[in-house]
Amino acid sequence: MRFLHFATNDIFGGAAKATFRLHGALRDAGHDSGMIVRNRMSDDAAVRQARLSLRHSGFRRIFWRVSLFRKLFLPKPSYFFNLDLQPEIDMDVLRGIGRPDVDAVCLHWITELLSVEAIARIHAHFRRPLLWVLMDIEPITGGCHYAFGCTGYMRRCGTCPLLGSTRPGDLSRRNWLRKRAHLHGLPITFIAPTSWVERRIRESSLFGAHRVERIPLAVDTSVFRPGDPAAARDALGIPREKKILFFGSSLHKDPRKGMSFLAEALRILAERLRRDEGSPGVDRVVLLVAGETSGDWLDALPFRRIEMGYIDDDAKLALAYQASDLFACPSVEDAGPMMIPESMLCGTPVAAFDTGGAPDLIRTGETGFLAKYRDSGDLAEGILALLSAGNAREMREAAWAAARRLHAPDVVAARYVELCTELSEGGP
Repeated sequence: MRFLHFATNDIFGGAAKATFRLHGALRDAGHDSGMIVRNRMSDDAAVRQARLSLRHSGFRRIFWRVSLFRKLFLPKPSYFFNLDLQPEIDMDVLRGIGRPDVDAVCLHWITELLSVEAIARIHAHFRRPLLWVLMDIEPITGGCHYAFGCTGYMRRCGTCPLLGSTRPGDLSRRNWLRKRAHLHGLPITFIAPTSWVERRIRESSLFGAHRVERIPLAVDTSVFRPGDPAAARDALGIPREKKILFFGSSLHKDPRKGMSFLAEALRILAERLRRDEGSPGVDRVVLLVAGETSGDWLDALPFRRIEMGYIDDDAKLALAYQASDLFACPSVEDAGPMMIPESMLCGTPVAAFDTGGAPDLIRTGETGFLAKYRDSGDLAEGILALLSAGNAREMREAAWAAARRLHAPDVVAARYVELCTELSEGGP
């Protein structure tokens, strides 16, 4: 089977890595897979970089891209928002790729790559099954990548809180109307990597009636796999005798990642460790921290910490998981995150809030701890339980098995092939 993927990036960023892993998994399974991207950073010959359309060159392109004009004329969202003003790709990139060359077209994270009109033209060109893999919920909204409690996408958007708008006919409504006009009638099958994303799609006023399949993201099990914790600690310079609590995100100040909840949980944890007999003491717990952090909130905690910075090497990230007693994930608005299955594939249990992809994988006391949503006290209880667990070895094995069952590349590739075969044959 022949797959063609569209994505903004090939390997930079979490969404891009997920796409590239699927691309590799399909090829490893014996299928043809190619990618068309806006920004190509890999040396993969099957990845093609698209040019921008000439009609967006010169002054027009500069107008939309220069930040001065954006500040003067465009609304200022309070969080990442797809203004849908991106330059379109030159459709000449499709020249030489005919309908017989493609069995399925897969859209991934395509902000600043494809407009809704371009998606419609791509479908008209290939007339093949069209899959849209949601890395966040922007495809089903008027522009927001995460709604933060807003239910506008369940209606027609408008009066968008992220734009600070009080107008029903604002940019979010106009984007919603354009999606309805160009995409609503297309036979798009939406791929939800987690149950959280699946629920959002089914709630959508735009695409709630479309077919939705839940297929988890592929994770490289040759890299993210169980390893010797002592050897991993030695490789990273982490003391063997300590209890290691690992957490992180690319940017700690991102409100979606919930670091404020984790800070409170760690303060509660410190009190419990000082008070409870039989629990590890504060001095025995070391925080292993990944990502860009200001350090301010960490400085207020009584724990020793080791900061690894932003980790762009999967092998090093796998060592961090392997070296840790648990991974803490305080995300409160997330389609994933990928770090949960990555950690579990390394045999490291996870404490996380009951949201995103966490409930798909975590069983309290078996593979980790699923804390009440936004409840820092319950998250602290979960972290303490995992630090003190008497069945750590069994939990590590169960965590690996649960993640392997859903996220192994061969498993994920087989799901895509099965689905696209059914769609090609005119199945339901």
